[in-house]
Amino acid sequence: MDPMDEAQELTEAQILRAFEVCRSELHHEYGVLANRLNSYITSQAFLVSGYAISMGNANSIWGNRFSLYFPLLLSVAAILLSVRAQPGISGACNIISRWHSREADLFQLGRGLDDYNPIRTEGLRDINDRNLWFAQTSAWIFGVAWLLMALLSIYLHTM
Repeated sequence: MDPMDEAQELTEAQILRAFEVCRSELHHEYGVLANRLNSYITSQAFLVSGYAISMGNANSIWGNRFSLYFPLLLSVAAILLSVRAQPGISGACNIISRWHSREADLFQLGRGLDDYNPIRTEGLRDINDRNLWFAQTSAWIFGVAWLLMALLSIYLHTM
């Protein structure tokens, strides 16, 4: 529906109420995204710690095999975790983008939202997209890093 057609049908109070719902949903979805990223990055930190400790294993009996196989196991687990985390993180980012689009539509209606002018900027869409960029790329960045760490582990044991 065109925002101008909608403007003729909605009262100022209805537009304000829709805007409040939109802001509330955005707040909720940002919380969901933050929780998902927090859990994901925390798990990555534990896996990196385990990787570093296992690579430094100097046990003369089983240290060489352990420092090859355990880091590889951790790398595979971390890559799988990245693959499994990406859809949830991307889904939350998509929902946030949709709510921001709805918010922009409400701003175009223009009535009753004068108190919210500070968040009504021209580049708001670009700002919101840049804010979500880290979340959308974090699983890919960690996945590539884990692939490189697995290759490093193999390389160090074949020298």
